[in-house]
Amino acid sequence: MKRIIYILLLALTSCLPVFSQGIAESHGVPAYSDSIQQTVEKLKKKPLVAAAEVVGLNLGVWGVDYLGGAEFAKISLASMKQNLTHKWVWDNDQLNTNLFAHPYHGGLYFAAARSNGMNFWQSLPYSFCGSLMWENLMETEPPAINDLMATTLGGAMMGEMLFRLSSSVYDDSRTGTARLGRELLGGLLSPLQGFNRILTGKAWRVKRNSRSEYFRYNPTVFEVSIGERYVSEKGHAFQGAYTTDWGFQAKHGNPFEKENYQPYDWFNIRMNFSFGGGQPTISSVNAVGLLAGRNVELSNKQQLVLGLYQHFNFFDSNPVLSTGSNVTPYQIAETVSFGPGLLYKLDTENEKLGFIGASYASVVLLGASLSDHFKLMNREYSMGQGFSINLSATLQYKGVGEFGIKLYNLSIYTWKGYPNGLDLTTLTHEQQLYLNAQGDKGRTSIFMITPTFDFDLSPSLGLAFEQRSFIRTSNYVHFPFVSYATFDAKVSLKYKF
Repeated sequence: MKRIIYILLLALTSCLPVFSQGIAESHGVPAYSDSIQQTVEKLKKKPLVAAAEVVGLNLGVWGVDYLGGAEFAKISLASMKQNLTHKWVWDNDQLNTNLFAHPYHGGLYFAAARSNGMNFWQSLPYSFCGSLMWENLMETEPPAINDLMATTLGGAMMGEMLFRLSSSVYDDSRTGTARLGRELLGGLLSPLQGFNRILTGKAWRVKRNSRSEYFRYNPTVFEVSIGERYVSEKGHAFQGAYTTDWGFQAKHGNPFEKENYQPYDWFNIRMNFSFGGGQPTISSVNAVGLLAGRNVELSNKQQLVLGLYQHFNFFDSNPVLSTGSNVTPYQIAETVSFGPGLLYKLDTENEKLGFIGASYASVVLLGASLSDHFKLMNREYSMGQGFSINLSATLQYKGVGEFGIKLYNLSIYTWKGYPNGLDLTTLTHEQQLYLNAQGDKGRTSIFMITPTFDFDLSPSLGLAFEQRSFIRTSNYVHFPFVSYATFDAKVSLKYKF
């Protein structure tokens, strides 16, 4: 009992900035107008409730880990003191834990604030404080720099996108099975928003004309797909793994129908899941969101949007087991990334043929790529900072389909290595935890080219082909230069709604 009280006291202390910020808002400190709450029922700000949910979420996750026998969950006053006094490190969890699960977890903190009346900027401290509490108090491993960055900033992106997608699903005018289905889907997309709807009774309260003007002018198009995917071991056409691929994509808002934009009035997120073939369940996540922007008027059916964008890209694979190989085709992450970009649209006079182009340049504050040498605990990738360039061009023919090409370049600089000549296999478990290395010192560049072909079978149904080619070059400080190339490809059936 004493341990739990100590945890709660430190958690509440770590979240004091959240409380004071929320209290300031309740006393009229000005803030930007939330684009959702301009036209949706305005939520009363409940900063203390949101903070309590963040603390409760951490305690709940810790409890599950503890009951499951996880060693890192066996915390004590001594482990808390050690974490609070020890310097932060770069940790050695696997790619999907560090660079996908942590942003998703941060999104839950963020949604706790969002669904309790906070706007985008006011919700950021909740992700930060939730991460700070977890890193210092809820595990025996040392606090990790990369986890704090991924959970706070990556979490804001994940949390806002899923909060808006969840909000676009709910319709309080519905009843019966239609209402139940929407409540379940909304809760699946943003569990904390679903929880708060149950807590307040909104999940079953019926209102007439509940759909808002916001969602009329910021429509969301969902797309689900199923298909077959081939992952090549090392560029081999007949030496790889076959998996069943399930996809989910959401396009929120139309960037060409506004003059000015608030955070995430437009975004695009796509997630793919693999089953079979020994590949990771979460194979890729790609998202881009508009933080701020302006529509520039052009003549002759041309439109241009200039803005500041946030990016999230994640690609994961495992060695091809059927060949007995120990070569991982690729591991890539762009978890915290911001930069300028533009969207361009051109329509013909009869509007049958259209062209959409996008160009982004970003500073990557946290990214990762597969390493040829750094193999430690559950990790075989190097982290670091760098930049990315993302270009795409899509030709649309009404009633026929879309044909596009995507070019992506990610460069990651790993600044903090480990002593040259150190044999990582000789380290004890504690030495591994406190090694504090981003990975193999050097620079890694990944170039991807992805042609896509989407054919319309009906207004809602389509057949899609996609191939991604990966080229990785790694310039190590203490190891020879490495160049590696491979690809994956898939065919899938898509349904839009």
